[in-house]
Amino acid sequence: MEPVGSAPPFWRKPNFLYYWLPPVLWGLAVLSLSGDVGSNTNTRHLLQWLLSWLVALKPAQIDLINFFLRKTGHVLAYGCMYFLWFRAFRGYANYGPWRACLWSLGFCLLYSSTDEGRQWFHASRGASIYDVILDMSGASLTALIVGAVWTPGSKNAAISGIAEGQTIGPE
Repeated sequence: MEPVGSAPPFWRKPNFLYYWLPPVLWGLAVLSLSGDVGSNTNTRHLLQWLLSWLVALKPAQIDLINFFLRKTGHVLAYGCMYFLWFRAFRGYANYGPWRACLWSLGFCLLYSSTDEGRQWFHASRGASIYDVILDMSGASLTALIVGAVWTPGSKNAAISGIAEGQTIGPE
């Protein structure tokens, strides 16, 4: 029983898991791929097997495709991570857009640094500051996109008021 006039702890408020569980789970998924499971060799073999159903490629071509897919994965993974953190800070913690943006970028930097630091201890992986820069580029790009489509004063994403039933163009 709570005393009158006191707010419940943040984890007992409605929708706590709805907002905070997705970014935490996504972060754990990203960190799980920073081990041997997400190594260059494993992703190359998987890609080679998938492409063998469609076309016959030379090993150098598969390596090039694997390289670009892995780097694109960095951008997409951290872009998604930024969005999930921003959604949690904006929707649940009631942070303003700038504060939510900075906290979200901070968490992405923390995860990215942890991710690369963890790779330092795996023989099949290698830590790289360039991957941290690439991760933060994905998060920053998503921050720009979210900033462009997030309606000021609203906690919900809406492009030009479409979510409220408005139309685009002359009426």
